[in-house]
Parts: sequence; structure tokens; C-alpha cells
Amino acid sequence: MNGFCKVGKGITKIRREIRTAYYRMLFGSMGNKTKILGRIKVYHPENIFIGENSRINEGCVLNARERINIGSGVHLSPGVIVNTGYLIGREKHGKARVEIGDGTWIASGAIINPGVKVGKGCIVGAGAVVTRDVPDGERVVGVPARPIREVK
Repeated sequence: MNGFCKVGKGITKIRREIRTAYYRMLFGSMGNKTKILGRIKVYHPENIFIGENSRINEGCVLNARERINIGSGVHLSPGVIVNTGYLIGREKHGKARVEIGDGTWIASGAIINPGVKVGKGCIVGAGAVVTRDVPDGERVVGVPARPIREVK
């Protein structure tokens, strides 16, 4: 049984490496040691730019009608949605870029809305809906996301 577990882990690692290589070809750019850790949904991958040593987990949605900049050392937990497109009225579509600073952690199920800049070293709580810019080093939670305290 032990040998089987080792083979299973090896296959999982190979799949992760293949998935990461695939997205590296599609994205505008993707830094070294950045990993895609599961199935994600991506729209307009040429507009996605990711720094080094970042992680994007299972179930994330990156809707990049406009540019998405994800810094280095960023962690997107499972189910995070980053959206750059929105509706104006019933038929017209708009778009606005999103930026996520270095060293930021966005917890499971959080939604980052169009036009938002999340600063460096921030923490966005699980299920938070970010509708406004988040300054460097801030923790935000809730719907809509509000600061709870500065990260030190």
C-alpha cells in the first residue's frame, strides 16, 4: 500500500506541473515557482500577469476582461473570484483592472470586484466581497469588506 501512495503523489505532482506549464503559456506572464494547484476557470488569460512564488488554488475564477496583476508571494485560496468585467445597465459591459499586491492572502470564497487594488501584505477574509481599494497591510472581512485591523 505504501508504494501505491507514493505513485499517487507522483502522478499528482506531474499533473500539477503540466497544469502550471499550460497556464504559463496562456497567461501574459507568470513568475518562477508560481503554481496552479487544481482546476481553475480563466477568461482572457492573456490579460493575467502573476509574480513569483504565488499560488492559485482549486476553483478560483479569473475573469480578465481587463488586466489582472497578481504580485509575488500571493495566495489565492480555493474558490476566490477575481472579476474585471461588469454590467452598465442591461446591455452595455464595462471593465476595470484589478491589482493584488505582493504577499497578500485572499481566503476561500472571497470576491475581488472590478477596479479594486488590494495592497501589499493584506489579508482578505473568507467570503469577503472587496468593493474598494485595500491599503497595504490591512485585514478586511465581510460583505462589503471592511477593515478589522492592520497586519504587523
